[in-house]
Amino acid sequence: MSRPETKWTCDICKNKIYWDELFTFTSKKAVVHYTCFRDKASKTAKIEPAQLEIVLDMLEDELRDITIYKQKINVVKEEEIKKVLEQAEKDAEKNSALLTRVVEKFSGVTE
Repeated sequence: MSRPETKWTCDICKNKIYWDELFTFTSKKAVVHYTCFRDKASKTAKIEPAQLEIVLDMLEDELRDITIYKQKINVVKEEEIKKVLEQAEKDAEKNSALLTRVVEKFSGVTE
C-alpha cells in the first residue's frame, strides 16, 4: 500500500511531503517537514539553544495533535462531537502557526 502524498515538496530537503509526516507552513508560504525545520532551526539558533528547543518541542506537540484530530474526526459519527474536534484542530493549527513564527524569529531557519 502506498503512502498518500500531499501536493507539497519540502522547501528544505526538496523531498515529497506525505500526509503521515509532520509538516508546517513558513511565513514565506513554503511547506517544510517538521524534522527538516527542527534540524535547520537548531543549527541556526539566535538564542540559547535550550530556549529554542522548548518552542520546537511545543510545535511538535501541536503538529502531532493536528494529525490526531484529523484521524479522530474521520471516525466520529456524532455531528456535535465532530464540530468540537474540528474547532480543536483549528486551534492547534493556529498554535502551530504562532510557534512556527517564533522559531523563524529566533533562528535562521528561513534564511
